[in-house]
This record gives sequence, structure tokens and C-alpha cells, in this order.
Amino acid sequence: MTTAIQDIQDLEERRRAAMIAADVAALDALCADELSYTHSNAAVDGKADYIAKVANGYFDYHALTFSDQQIRLVGDVALVTGRMTGDIVMGGQPRKLNGQTTVIWIKSAGRWQMLAFQSTPVPAS
Repeated sequence: MTTAIQDIQDLEERRRAAMIAADVAALDALCADELSYTHSNAAVDGKADYIAKVANGYFDYHALTFSDQQIRLVGDVALVTGRMTGDIVMGGQPRKLNGQTTVIWIKSAGRWQMLAFQSTPVPAS
């Protein structure tokens, strides 16, 4: 395993922990200013809107698991695909998360930041 792949795995875990803890300072550092965050309901937030929604409790993550992650490196871009499951309260309504995700990390000025997130719901079987 390359150092860059281990770095991305560590960043994904830091992101998961920051989401659960509503650690907006950590999320701000992890996300690029140009972030595009596409939720499983097709709503799209930029960085400021996403972080504000975490800060004000609109997104209240209770449990979150990232699994089956595959990481591919292309120059200074890391593509992470995998599964995200969990429990969240969104806008006051409890929801179960069960999605296939794509995350794009970019390396700029010597550090990795998340540029894009996309979640696609996994249909119930």
C-alpha cells in the first residue's frame, strides 16, 4: 500500500469522525473551498452550506460506517468508491443511510482536501 493511499484512508476516517462529532473546524480543513457535496436525495451543497448545516444540526449524524472502499490514485487526485451506511437526523427527521459513494480528494499545496462527494441510494432488496 502506498503512503498516499494510507493518507486517504486516514482522511476518510477523520471525515467520518468529524461528521459524527459535528466538528465543523475539522470539516472546514478537510474540504476544499470548491466542494460539491451531493446528498442521496439529490440536494447539492457547497462547502459553506454543508458545514453550516452540520453546525446548526440540520445534519445530525448518529452513526456512520464507510466500507468496501476502493482508492485509486491519478496524479494529485484520489478517487474513493465504497459504501456508506448509518443513522442521521436530517431536518428533524430520522433517516437510515445506505448508499454507494464516490469521493474525490485533490492534493494542492502539499495537502489533500475533499473536492466532491456523491451518494447514490442502494435500493431495498
